[in-house]
Formats: sequence, structure tokens, C-alpha cells
Amino acid sequence: MTYFGPARQSDRSRSVSIGLLPALVIASSLSLVLAACGSSTSSIGNDASVNGKGGTPGTAGTSGGAGGGTVVTGAGGAAAPTCGNAGQPCCASNTCNGGGCCIAGNCIGSGAACNGGNNTTGTCTNGSCENAMGTACGSIGQICCGGGGGGATCTASGARCTVTPAGDGGPATNMCTACGTNGAACCQAVGGGVATCDTGLSCQGGGGGANPTPQMCAPCGGATEACCAGNTCDTGLACAAAAAGMARTCMNCGAVNGACCPGNICQAGGICTGAAAGAAGTCDPCGGTGQVCCANNACNAGFRCNPAPAGGGGASSCDACGSSGQACCPGATPCSTGLGCVGIRNGNPGTCDVCGGAGQACCGATNTCSVGFNCVNTPAADGGAGALSCMACGASGDRCCANRTCNTGLTCTGNGAAATCG
Repeated sequence: MTYFGPARQSDRSRSVSIGLLPALVIASSLSLVLAACGSSTSSIGNDASVNGKGGTPGTAGTSGGAGGGTVVTGAGGAAAPTCGNAGQPCCASNTCNGGGCCIAGNCIGSGAACNGGNNTTGTCTNGSCENAMGTACGSIGQICCGGGGGGATCTASGARCTVTPAGDGGPATNMCTACGTNGAACCQAVGGGVATCDTGLSCQGGGGGANPTPQMCAPCGGATEACCAGNTCDTGLACAAAAAGMARTCMNCGAVNGACCPGNICQAGGICTGAAAGAAGTCDPCGGTGQVCCANNACNAGFRCNPAPAGGGGASSCDACGSSGQACCPGATPCSTGLGCVGIRNGNPGTCDVCGGAGQACCGATNTCSVGFNCVNTPAADGGAGALSCMACGASGDRCCANRTCNTGLTCTGNGAAATCG
């Protein structure tokens, strides 16, 4: 299964040809418009019941809970950023928004303390921190933060730690240099993972030996170019298999209802069937209503894959998900606006329903509730698993909220399920 790659950065790897306009039009009405784009819990119980917390930040849509507060679930409006903001993972090329610092793979905001890892201290200032000696470090042109060897790191967006070996009797030095752009060295993976480049580029090349050639960022995803991260290519191309030791490249093959690419690979929305020795297969549609699941049990947005029964006797299928009463969809937005995923237990994907408010089911795999409510396990009469539901907390006579907290002026007394506010 091959997915479409991300949009190409126009200023790094592509040129745009502009046709000659008639002289009269040029003379009378030529204007240039510049647009600048900015970068853009609730209580948990402390008793023997299942602990719950407020809605998961970063997912769009809200469902109001009775008694106050909101549970953040569903998929309403534009999706929230998944990287680059404070508290989120660093984006490609270790990028953080608003002058933040990338420390141990996560972003902290400008002005926050740089004590999240990599032996950094001080305050994040436009991507720069301080080392143990109080010297500014981490930004392009500054020394690397942290210790020597593998402990040295840079904290600014698009910066990597470049070490210059000792020479002429002098010590080895390190400096933060630019990375991630077309033709530049790949950025080091801060906090684990693989080396990174800007969108539309991938980390390519590099040789072995005592002094290996560093990998460089180069365009990917286009025809005859290397496949981008995750073996993705631009629309209309597929990441075809390659001979042993060779890099996979994007090729114009594998279209739905067309012949499969080498390696029985198809473009997004197709799955290779009928391939046999000496004969190429055909890319049949997949991922939609009533269709088989695509490679890696993937389906189109708004569908989830029901894998084929164990032992054969059937095929996988994509079924609608995310609406009220339907199974929860995979990914960060399992349900439509105003709904949450409930009943996730023992491999059950859960069902989309209202949740989080007083007397409603707890939301998600972590059993979240609106602010001012706890997720409580009410044992079944027959000794079964019982039901999880949201109950009020924090007010006088209610259960204590997370960390034995209560509303202003009240104190949590008692222990376990008997702990109440008064």
C-alpha cells in the first residue's frame, strides 16, 4: 500500500514558469500580494474506581457535559496541530513554532525553562538555551548544548550539532549548523527516531567507512525520485520495489484498475490482486464502502477495517465508522462532532456516542470525563466488569476529584471511594 506524499515545498525543489502576459495587461494591472502566515483536564478520581480525566487536548470538536465543563472529542472543524507547539513533538527538521526549543524530541515554548533533557539549562530564547556553564547554546552559530560525543545537541529549529575533530594539537569543537533544507545535511533525530528533512525532502545518500559521507536532504516523492518517509509519493505515483541494495523510487504505475508496480505495489486506493509468476497483477479498488481493506488493513477516511477471519473463509472489509452508533474510527479523531468513543475494552474498538457528562459513559481508551466529573466503575450485579460512567466530583458531598482536590473552600476527607468533599 502506498500513500500520497505531502505537498512539495515550492521554494526548495521546484521552479515555476510564468508565461508572458500581453504588454497592455502588464502595463495596466500588475500587482503582487504578499501573505504572511503565523505559526500557529479535568478531574480524575482517586478511589477504587477507574480514574478519568478531562478531554484529550489537540482533537477538535466539543461535547458539553451536564454540570459544566467540556469533553474535547470528535472531529469538528480544523484539526489541531500535532507537532511544533509547546508540549507536542518537534516537527520535521526538529522544528518548533514561535521560537520554541526542541528538547529530547518535544517542543517547549519560548520563555520556558530548558530543563527537559540533553543537559540544557536556562530559558528558551528564540530556539536557544544554555549549557551547564551558563553559555548560550543550541541555535545556529552557537556551540552545541549538552555533553560531548552523542550527548551534544542543538535546540533551535533546523539546527544540528556538527563536530570538528581535533587537529594541530587543539581540542575537538562542536557548533550548531543549519540542516534539513535541500542540499544540506540531514538534521539529527533529537530524542530518537530517524534523521529528518523539511517537507518534500528525504534523507538520502551517505557512505560507510572510517569517515562516512553524511546523508543529505534531497527532493523526494516525484517521478524517478526517492520515495519520501513512509514510502510515500506524489499523487499519481507509487513507491515501487527495487532490487536488493537499491533505493525505492516513485514511478508512474500502480493506478487503480491498472497494472501493479514492481513488488505488487499500488497507489493509494488500490490493492494488487491476481499477481502470479510471470504475470503482473491488477490494482483493484480498496478502502471504500463494501471494498476490501487496502494494504496494512487501511481504509479511506470515515471507514475502519474489519480484518479477514482467522483461518481464512472470508476477506477483510471497510465499514463506515465515526457516526452515532457506529464503531470508532482509528486515529486521533475517532468520532464526529459532539460524540466520543465509549466501551473500548478487550479489543473492542468502541462505539461513538455522547459521553463525559453526568451519568454518561466515560470517553475514550483513557475513560475521560468533563471537568468536574470522575469516571467511576459501577460493579455489575452478577460480578461482571460493570459499567463506567461519569459522576460529579468536587462539590460538597461529592467524591473528591483528582489528587484529593475539591471546589474552593472545601476539603477532601476519607479514603478511597469514601473520600468526599465537605
